[in-house]
Amino acid sequence: MVALAVGMVWPVWALTGKAQELVRQADQLQAASDASDASDESSQRAITLYQEAAGLEPNSAEIQVKLADAALTVAAWTSGDRLRWYQLGRAAAERAVVLDQNDAEALFLLAAHRGQIASLQKDLGGLLVPQELERLLSRALVLNPRHARALHMMGVLLERTPAPLRLLLKGSARDAEKYLVAATESDPNSSQARLDLARHYASRRQTAQARAQIQAVLQMTSPTHPRAWREQHRPAAEALLRELPAE
Repeated sequence: MVALAVGMVWPVWALTGKAQELVRQADQLQAASDASDASDESSQRAITLYQEAAGLEPNSAEIQVKLADAALTVAAWTSGDRLRWYQLGRAAAERAVVLDQNDAEALFLLAAHRGQIASLQKDLGGLLVPQELERLLSRALVLNPRHARALHMMGVLLERTPAPLRLLLKGSARDAEKYLVAATESDPNSSQARLDLARHYASRRQTAQARAQIQAVLQMTSPTHPRAWREQHRPAAEALLRELPAE
């Protein structure tokens, strides 16, 4: 009976070990993709590995979160079908939330993918999307008030949602700055959050504050997302600086 029990348990441990090894390999690829211009190839390979791991560990919210995050990276850089990756990421994030309703990262990723899909599809159903995104982000921030990406996305949502749709939101455009500042405080090396805060200040003619955030972007030595900083945010910050009124 003991031998039979051991034989029955062993395959479970074997599957778990295999899943952990697949995740380890995928994590390495995902980290490498964020630091180089091989993002598409590395992240797509990481997604394949995360999917294999999820097949072995279908009840792991952590693996689904990693899969959703990798899909967000691929969609951001691909020159191909972005919608495909956002839909894949949304499905993984939805699964993660089902498995763990208290996972702030899963809630953020669900909001991120849902928002991007609505932006690409531009259908009438998207009229209610801002309200859904605010709800998801609010849940994430209740669980983790210092979640930098959720803070940043909430600030952008409140600032950029068109006035008629903003009536459906609990927050207001006046709250945007609070969230963007909190995002930069939570992650000082978030070049995206600092750039959007600089744009916020520039749009309100708060030139000194905008210039300070731009300089913070330009002088970064350890940006959270090196490739995005190098290829997108630093050039955008340089362009914004040229547009500011002279001191």
